[in-house]
Amino acid sequence: MHISTDIGGTFTDFVISDGEKIESFKVPSTPQNPELAIENGLDRLTTVTSFSHGATIATNAVLERKGARIALITTKGFADVLKIGRQKRAHLYSLDSTRPLPLVDHYFEISERVSSEGLIIMQPAEEEVLAVVEQLKSLAIESVAICFLFSFRNPANERAVRAVLERKGIKNVSCSSEVLPEFREYERMSTTVLDAYLKRIVDSYITSIESILAQRVQFYVMQSNGGVVKSGLVKRKPVNMLLSGPAGGVAASKFLCDLIGLNNVITYDMGGTSADVATVINGNLSWTSEGSINGIPLKMPLVDLVTVGAGGGSIAWLDAGGALRVGPESAGASPGPICYGLGGTDVTVTDADLLCGFINPSYFVGGEMVLETKNAKIGMEKLANVIGMSYEDTILGVWKVVNSNMISAIRLASVERGLDIRDFALIAFGGAGPVHAAALARELNIPEVIVPFAPGVFSAYGILVSDVQLDYSRTNILRVGEADAEEFVNETIEDFTAAAKRELMVQDIEFEDAMLLPSLDMRYVGQSYELNVSYKGLEAAQKRFYDCYRQQYGYYMPSEAVEIVNVRLQVMAARAKPKPPKVVVNGKGKPVGYRAVLFEEGREKIPIYRREDLPLEHEGGAIIEATDSTIVVPPGTSFSVDLYGDIIMHIA
Repeated sequence: MHISTDIGGTFTDFVISDGEKIESFKVPSTPQNPELAIENGLDRLTTVTSFSHGATIATNAVLERKGARIALITTKGFADVLKIGRQKRAHLYSLDSTRPLPLVDHYFEISERVSSEGLIIMQPAEEEVLAVVEQLKSLAIESVAICFLFSFRNPANERAVRAVLERKGIKNVSCSSEVLPEFREYERMSTTVLDAYLKRIVDSYITSIESILAQRVQFYVMQSNGGVVKSGLVKRKPVNMLLSGPAGGVAASKFLCDLIGLNNVITYDMGGTSADVATVINGNLSWTSEGSINGIPLKMPLVDLVTVGAGGGSIAWLDAGGALRVGPESAGASPGPICYGLGGTDVTVTDADLLCGFINPSYFVGGEMVLETKNAKIGMEKLANVIGMSYEDTILGVWKVVNSNMISAIRLASVERGLDIRDFALIAFGGAGPVHAAALARELNIPEVIVPFAPGVFSAYGILVSDVQLDYSRTNILRVGEADAEEFVNETIEDFTAAAKRELMVQDIEFEDAMLLPSLDMRYVGQSYELNVSYKGLEAAQKRFYDCYRQQYGYYMPSEAVEIVNVRLQVMAARAKPKPPKVVVNGKGKPVGYRAVLFEEGREKIPIYRREDLPLEHEGGAIIEATDSTIVVPPGTSFSVDLYGDIIMHIA
């Protein structure tokens, strides 16, 4: 049995495949001990052949500041890089703009130097390093980040210092030359610090799951880049796990695009605590090499996600001016929304969805959980009294505000990046995504919404069908046309290929089965940022750069000099990808009942279907109930069902 799991803020999702059929279920998340939810789910299963996993353990450690106690060792004179940062600010006109506090507890400077060409000017003296070791031990430091100037050109000094630290018993060490061998000192240092900050907690977490699995199974972990690797590799470089959970849904969306012949989609994942938006363009997952988490820079291959604090557990509240807001604070899994009956007292989006009539209180999670409508109504009435609005207007107010937050996220991921949103479909998943998707699409003029065969566990399914993916990069700034430019690129790719062979052997994958995708980061000489283009020879790469530049900015400059900044190699190795089974829809599905549902236009009585018994097509409003999610089809919308059981809503 091939198992994949995705830990969310409210539920932990399981997808099981024996190669022919696919099943799924949910168990409540256990935020204080996430491994317990895994253990509870595995208790339902008899055999496990492979186990693939995605989680927010790394993300939460950074957001909640619960990582390791760390020290930074850097080149003498450069200890203030993290504190100085960049000139740009998140809120340009704010008079009290502040940067997040660095994660580093103590800073140490070493007398060493590497030139910008990679020549060793000064080696670190062992006596100086040993003096730092004594201080590290006295300060009870748990992890160490090492980031020296120009170590991406020559890592010898970083490796020498790490060797002394490890010889003296300091094992959790992150070197920038291994975490991110690229230029831009601030981002490289920040990413290395994040890696060190997460080492202890990720190692402990992965080790706990390994002990739960007990038997020898293939244990894969989802990375931020949309691919998986064996658990041991994640323990070595935990920063790769920062966007582990959300990346699964984007990977599943790409797989669905390939399966049903879609090119352009916007992925929309609304869970218990947040909503994540990404794009698949021309069948390719969109990625970026730069991001941030809670304001802290992160530079590495990432699925290009826009995240907003808008989930089922997002709390409704009033700001200082008396305006209704929703999120980003969430009630999470415990105590959760009021309707969960677990002690929650704050009105949440799930409470509003329930009171609108979208959710069947007796069929939540397929009937495994019964929601308390009465208490949710009391909570909403209290909020209405505080706001000074009617009960139903308050319900719709919560609904509209959270939808507005998600519309902004979708616009940011699409329209504000030059995409014509009318050429895209919206793939909606997560426990709450299909409840809100049609309303968002109507507002944005997106013509089609696709709710996949298992929306509530779609991220877990994406983790199951994700390929093994390794990423390599190295900085060396060379002008196109220099005599040794193409030679350097080819030699670097050869180095990466040799490293990939070693890593794939650890993954039990034959190198011949892997696909190599070399690329270059290129820019015009004098510019600060670059575009990534595929590499099949330098002349072809330059032409591709011109095309990408024109697409991005509307023009290009063939007379201007172009330079290479980074050489990259992405290595993909396919795993077995169980397809969703084709379904037989008899086209005679009948409603299990009717319910008065509150829409913006007022309450309307509409039919309620169970997902396993749908008509081939339906015109007008409907509610479709499933064990993992509820799909809301507003009045004026129609839907059809494809051969894999995906529900396609046609937005009027």
